[in-house]
Amino acid sequence: MLKNFLKNANEKIDFRRFGKFGIVGLINTAVDWLAFWFLIEVIIIEPRFAQIISQSIAILNSYIMNKRWTFKDKHHYKKSVFKFMAVQGTSLILGYLSIILFHDMLGINEYLSKLAVVGVTVILNYFGNKLFVFK
Repeated sequence: MLKNFLKNANEKIDFRRFGKFGIVGLINTAVDWLAFWFLIEVIIIEPRFAQIISQSIAILNSYIMNKRWTFKDKHHYKKSVFKFMAVQGTSLILGYLSIILFHDMLGINEYLSKLAVVGVTVILNYFGNKLFVFK
């Protein structure tokens, strides 16, 4: 099953769309990191909770930009929003658990831990959106 998924994903890469996804991703990353920094340094909350809030803000931005620009989805939002939330929810849980692992358990700096989270979730989000949400 995984082998089949990877084969289909490889055949379906649209590099122009992937480039747009990358631009949206850079914007989302900036939004996510700025919110993460603000929540930790200004509001003073725990990194694991800052991760949930900052990533949630970026998720909302991601949905709007990817729906309208990257994938040019013309369907009513009701057709894609729940699928999008399933993919992003998976990513959010993975990010939360990664922050706990890297920062809380291994003692790695919260910003380096956040960097590892971004690396892990980008691939999941692209293929989840491409093959499941905005297909």
